[in-house]
Amino acid sequence: MMKLCSISRCFAMSQYTTKHILNALLITPLIPQLLLSILFISSNRAYDLDSLIVVVVFNTVIYIAFCSVILPIAYAISIFLARKNNLNLITIVLGAILMWLIVTIIGYLIFTQSLPHPLWTLFSDWYFYLIGIFAGCCYWGILKWLNLPSKKLIQEQGE
Repeated sequence: MMKLCSISRCFAMSQYTTKHILNALLITPLIPQLLLSILFISSNRAYDLDSLIVVVVFNTVIYIAFCSVILPIAYAISIFLARKNNLNLITIVLGAILMWLIVTIIGYLIFTQSLPHPLWTLFSDWYFYLIGIFAGCCYWGILKWLNLPSKKLIQEQGE
């Protein structure tokens, strides 16, 4: 039992300020978007200016949609968990998978105007979970980076 408690403490985070949580939530989608943009451009071998502009505009629309739909929900959940001192890697990854579930259902409804007959087939692919886990790990890593003690000292000296 003691090993389980020490493992959970290893993943546990100290209390975060609302500024750190908001900054991490704003930075988090940029990493997967950048990687997917590079992958899309390189796989299509579309290096001309028109293709780059289309990719930038598409990413901007996705980021605005993220900030208007997902960000308020994720921010409220993160603040609640931070106040309960339960904002850790496991809860962040589970929350990211839950948010990805909501986005997938909404996207499926928008593009096909219906849900698949057995709903579970929508979530049977392995990459569905990989995207949620990757986004959660990015959020956790950015929170850890923003909460580094050396970063706090630099910010306090600048103020």
